Amino acid sequence: MRVLTHPRGLPRPRPVATGADPMSRYVAPLGFTLAAVWVAVLFVLANGGH
Repeated sequence: MRVLTHPRGLPRPRPVATGADPMSRYVAPLGFTLAAVWVAVLFVLANGGH
């Protein structure tokens, strides 16, 4: 059985202009928020406040 590949080599499901911009706009603050929460949790656990 032969597997057909995309003519360009790397298939892109959506154009970058419409698909990636809104996602990256929300993912970046979410990542910073999760990092801040994780640091706060580690700080509380390190101080034995749980």
